[in-house]
Amino acid sequence: MFKPAWEADEAWGEVLAMAPDADTPGMRAQFVCHFKFAEFVEPGKTSWNLEPWRPVVDDNAMTAAGCNPGGSEEPF
Repeated sequence: MFKPAWEADEAWGEVLAMAPDADTPGMRAQFVCHFKFAEFVEPGKTSWNLEPWRPVVDDNAMTAAGCNPGGSEEPF
């Protein structure tokens, strides 16, 4: 089951509290994608590969790229 949007917002707030510099274009979208799908697709995955160099894309492209647009060694 997918997590509700408010849980993603709350979790992203926790990330920003620990790493305010993470608030760059595309980073929240990567985080939300992983938050919504990673545990569903690959339970227990330890790395989400959030990188600021990744391109900003729409939700469909983000999901199609396994939450790692612009290339990935390790989707989801």
